Amino acid sequence: MVGLLQGSFDVSERRACRVLGFSRTTQRRKSPKRVNDLVLIERLRTLAAERPRFGYRRLYLLLRRDGVWINHTCVYRVYRAEGLAVRQNARRKLALGERQQKPQVSAPNQRWSLDFMADQLASGQRFRVLNVVDDFTRECLVMYAGVSITGLDVIRQLTDVIRFKGRPASILTDNGPEFAGKALDIWTHETGIHHVFIRPGKPALNAHIESFNGRVWDECLNLHWFQSLEQARAVLSTWRVDYNHVRPHTSLGGRSPNEFARLNQAG
Repeated sequence: MVGLLQGSFDVSERRACRVLGFSRTTQRRKSPKRVNDLVLIERLRTLAAERPRFGYRRLYLLLRRDGVWINHTCVYRVYRAEGLAVRQNARRKLALGERQQKPQVSAPNQRWSLDFMADQLASGQRFRVLNVVDDFTRECLVMYAGVSITGLDVIRQLTDVIRFKGRPASILTDNGPEFAGKALDIWTHETGIHHVFIRPGKPALNAHIESFNGRVWDECLNLHWFQSLEQARAVLSTWRVDYNHVRPHTSLGGRSPNEFARLNQAG
């Protein structure tokens, strides 16, 4: 309207704003360029197809990384209208007992959490996956798949990652035979790593690795039908790289674990 008055009556911006009752600041601020809904719909469909288990909040973070500056409520509106919502499985209600707080971690390598997962190949053969996560940075340090994983295998995987990540102050595990055996006990004693066991039957005490395992099931294992152990290892390795370097983590302010670790080192 201000531009129309200026062009039609050859008046200044100040005079046009005074006549219309507008503040001159309305002519100074340029609103950010809005994203066309068709463009947003197409991009959301693409991201949702690539990451079918991501909700609208993580898709919104990915859009921001791509330079699409748009309000999250607009993303949610399009997300719901296009039927992209992730179907959630109903969870059985459990009786809540007293919860015990673990010591908080404030730096990388203060505590690593370890746990196993089990799946099967198309042939029916079972295999296991050893996961190791840094509780502070949420980085997945190890994701090793094998038909049979012993305590010596656990030691080899930890030794390999320590070469380039450094030695943790402590490791947290359940009471499985691979973790409670003599091999790992001797190794932790020799390396000076404090080995902490959770109480039997209390997986919630190892919450970081249990949460990570849930993400692996939801975003990787449940979406693939592996024909061989080599294929499973390749898919898990690709997913691990994506998790560490790309996937936004809400507890880290929308950053990926690797990005959070770099910022922490720089700080």
